[in-house]
Amino acid sequence: MLGFAILNIRRGVICSLLALAAGASGGSEFCRAFAQQNPPPAAQSQRDVVGTWEGTLDAGSVKLKLVLHVAGAKDGSFSGTLDVPAQGAKDLPVDSVTVADGAFRFEMKSLAAVYEGKLTKDGSAIEGQFKQAGQTFPLTLKRTGLTATKSLLQLQKVDAGGHSLGMLVGGGGTPAVVFEGGAGTGMISWSSVQGDVAKFARTVSYDRAGVGQSELGPKPRSAKQIALELHAALLKAGINPPYVLVGHSLGGVFVRVFADLYPKDVAGLVLIDPSQEGFDDWASTHKIAQPKDDQAQLNLASQGTRDEIAELKTSYAQARVAKVPSGVPVILMTAMQDDSMPAEARKAWAEKHEEWIAKIPGGKHIIVEKSGHFIQGERPQLVIDAIKEVVNQSQSKKQ
Repeated sequence: MLGFAILNIRRGVICSLLALAAGASGGSEFCRAFAQQNPPPAAQSQRDVVGTWEGTLDAGSVKLKLVLHVAGAKDGSFSGTLDVPAQGAKDLPVDSVTVADGAFRFEMKSLAAVYEGKLTKDGSAIEGQFKQAGQTFPLTLKRTGLTATKSLLQLQKVDAGGHSLGMLVGGGGTPAVVFEGGAGTGMISWSSVQGDVAKFARTVSYDRAGVGQSELGPKPRSAKQIALELHAALLKAGINPPYVLVGHSLGGVFVRVFADLYPKDVAGLVLIDPSQEGFDDWASTHKIAQPKDDQAQLNLASQGTRDEIAELKTSYAQARVAKVPSGVPVILMTAMQDDSMPAEARKAWAEKHEEWIAKIPGGKHIIVEKSGHFIQGERPQLVIDAIKEVVNQSQSKKQ
């Protein structure tokens, strides 16, 4: 059903700081930039820009505070990380930071965003503009005197069988926690939790083929193909099983198929307000009002996302026959305050979650009353605690 496929995109896709700012009052979108490249050597003296800078992005009705940390390397190049304090995001690497003749620039390819400004004569501020999606917003960054900190998470480009996937890796230990984002999202959707989970486990978030930092992959883009590529990329990156798989929204379908394909490699599942084939069946037999701009929304999505949506029915069919590995802990979290769905549909969504988890021996269902679809953003500690619970249970079974 195209309408609910688009709904999945609308609830998790096209992440950007502007989208974040537009929805900040509801707290349901948590979009970050991930990926650190090697920037070219800069002509500016490091002492002029190294340190921490703060500014407020004015997006009309919402003002969003940004904190940029700039670090300098011995070769004269720069790197940076971004904090969005209101959303709990810290030490998120940007793609590049360059400085030349007083001109300052940083880029976030995941957001299709660029900031360009000029250092003031006294070096206390950078006055410039934040540009994204054809829109321009003034942004003045002021020096705070704080030193930049190194991110716990590092970007890797990993071959998945002829095309590369961007993977953000950090932490240590076993089992490894692997995050799978919803429709149109990837590593950026886990920024509010991955750093904290990396304090007690090895963590991996990534962009699926054709999304964010990853190259397009072969078609068809069904859940099975996505699982095959993820498994190959994990092994290529030296991230060996067992895995605790964490899937949000449509990512819940993908990790279930992964678990069915590689049951011996899976130590547990955490499903965060997941898409579910039972709900798709329900939606197909009920007339629910759909937004009129469905196709327009789909056209805005990345090519990789459009390719995934084209195979949505196939992915649901694969999930329908997928089995959860015997004896692994499973937690399913259901959000109860999602205004993007009609009340009747939200009720059915929760009921289908309960029907599915009731069939899993020892499965745990957590009803999250005060959260929208992006539970990991609105209630990050609940998600962190659920992941830790599954990690601990999987570890205790091996002792």
